[in-house]
Amino acid sequence: MNRKKLVIISAVFLLGLLLFMQFGKSREQLAVRRNLESKIEAQQKQILILENKYTSAESSEKTPAREQKYNLKDSTAQILAELKLYDLELIDFSSGENELNLNLQGEFKSILSFIYYLETELKFLEIAEFKIEDDSRKLFFFVKLKNELI
Repeated sequence: MNRKKLVIISAVFLLGLLLFMQFGKSREQLAVRRNLESKIEAQQKQILILENKYTSAESSEKTPAREQKYNLKDSTAQILAELKLYDLELIDFSSGENELNLNLQGEFKSILSFIYYLETELKFLEIAEFKIEDDSRKLFFFVKLKNELI
């Protein structure tokens, strides 16, 4: 009987010790989990801040262009004046309310430089379509520009 009580007491003691150790481990894991959750929350806040900065910078970059009212006739005159600088020959052009179609003839390097000019300098116009056809002497170039701000 004494021995039976001793085994029960030692088993209860070991069980209590195991439960105490498990409780300590659970508290550690809970602290680690809370720490990780706070780091995740801080990163999500940082992502939102950066996203807001990026979108506000992007919108502020586009805002001056949108606030200015571009006249497609003035833009057409500017583009036609630039054609001479790029050694391009105007074959035909037509314009609508919010688009401009140009048929040009010239060398490949001139056409490439002109496309770069359109992409970088005239941000209010978007290249909707362009085609290049090869002739034995020169290239024919068709470009359709759209003004999305109108």
